[in-house]
Amino acid sequence: MIRLAGLVLLLALGPGSLRAETYPALHAVVGVAADDVLNIRAAPDAGADIVGTLAPNLMGVEVIAVSDGWAQVNSGEGMGYAAMRYLEREEGPEWFALARPLACFGTEPFWSLTLDPDARTAAFTTPEMTEPRTDPMGQTWTGEVWAPTAAVDLPDGMAVLRPAACSDGMSDQSFGIAVDLFLRTGDRQRISGCCTLAQR
Repeated sequence: MIRLAGLVLLLALGPGSLRAETYPALHAVVGVAADDVLNIRAAPDAGADIVGTLAPNLMGVEVIAVSDGWAQVNSGEGMGYAAMRYLEREEGPEWFALARPLACFGTEPFWSLTLDPDARTAAFTTPEMTEPRTDPMGQTWTGEVWAPTAAVDLPDGMAVLRPAACSDGMSDQSFGIAVDLFLRTGDRQRISGCCTLAQR
């Protein structure tokens, strides 16, 4: 009975009640004076060392995760924490709706995949390619708040995206979307990496 009541309450609150806890997501810096900056700290603590800054009114800040009022964000080649009270979620679809540009990448071998939903294209590169290859995006399978995974059909395979703590293996940056590419051609039929909503 308690579980049923909880489910009814959740449905009554609507998808907006779930959305605020879905990450990664793009945010804007708010409430910071024009002559000030929002500090990025080495730990989720106001006394921790400053490892970077965010400009006032900056948009497109990718928040990887949130805990106890602190947002995990990337800064340079590393990551840190910014006070969540100065970050406001930008309007727009969730990443798993595949309606925002996504930049995906991996190592061993080095590769990149850029998904452009507006142009309906997927640009794929590897060290063996002399230039990026851009192909039409095929069928997409989008996720939901309660099942935030997605997939894209590509000419040479399929990309499957899921929420997970992810590292590029080359820096101290952290990402919130993991991707597996299942390829129909080449020596390696599965390669893995990370994706980001931030412009690269």
